[in-house]
Amino acid sequence: MKTILFSILAIGIAVTTEAQTTIKANFNKGDTTVYQTVSNIKMELPMGAGNKEFGVTTSTRYVVLDKTNTGYRLERTITKADYKGNKEIANQMGNSMEKYLTNTPVILQTDTNGTIIKIENYDDVVGKASSVGIAELEKLYSDNPQIEAVMPKTKAIMSISAQLEEKNIIDNINEVTFLSFYGKKSNNGDKEDRTLQQGIKAVTTYSINKLQGNIKVTGLSKSNMTENDVKQMMIANMKKMGMGEEVTSQIETNWGQMKAMGMTNLDFDSVDNYNFLPSGWISDSTTDGTVKMMGMNMKITVKTNLDKKNW
Repeated sequence: MKTILFSILAIGIAVTTEAQTTIKANFNKGDTTVYQTVSNIKMELPMGAGNKEFGVTTSTRYVVLDKTNTGYRLERTITKADYKGNKEIANQMGNSMEKYLTNTPVILQTDTNGTIIKIENYDDVVGKASSVGIAELEKLYSDNPQIEAVMPKTKAIMSISAQLEEKNIIDNINEVTFLSFYGKKSNNGDKEDRTLQQGIKAVTTYSINKLQGNIKVTGLSKSNMTENDVKQMMIANMKKMGMGEEVTSQIETNWGQMKAMGMTNLDFDSVDNYNFLPSGWISDSTTDGTVKMMGMNMKITVKTNLDKKNW
């Protein structure tokens, strides 16, 4: 009887092991890969206020500077970022980190799987990114001096400094790229609690399909935020922008009125697809998402394609 039980247990372990997938980098020193990403957001504003749209096309280059028995040195550089559409929406909803880091090489140290451990040239990165962010702020306040009353420039500068802490830069790179999958062990049906851009909390359910060394990862995400989560997200985003207590406290004060108007709920759904090659690079990826919040509907699409490679 014990033999039978042990045999059944062994088969169960074998099946579980076979089903589990770990995505790993399999790069070579000198590998150079360039991706083009096209992102677009369409917004239907509440109470018949019309529609707004913005988009950005970026080119991102990866160069494997070194490969050792402990991991990789991977240089990532956003070489181009072309913005189109409504600038106000782009400033509010866009990925400000992309603007700060454009044309600034970020040298990432990873483990053998490709998981990011640290930024090797962090001091250089934060120096250049801060200069870009502060120059942008100076122009914003010069063109719109009335902003100072609701968002003091000194607080806005401090918020940029907070965004550019090493952990936050790494978190942002992981959030918007395929690098977050390296070292992750996944089974079909696995669920993961995630905090996405702008602070949206969601649960992602994964499916994994393997064929001849290629791996397709699909993630179905849905928000799971309480009313208090939504409130705290709004306040946190305002503080990140540098807005003072006198502005953020209005969220608390007017929350009951906002709730009566049906503007305190948040619904988020998205489908993400990543196609990994045997080398660990992706051939392409897509994101299709919708957000409903404060009476506003947003449609988000992101498409990334392998543009150039030397391997």
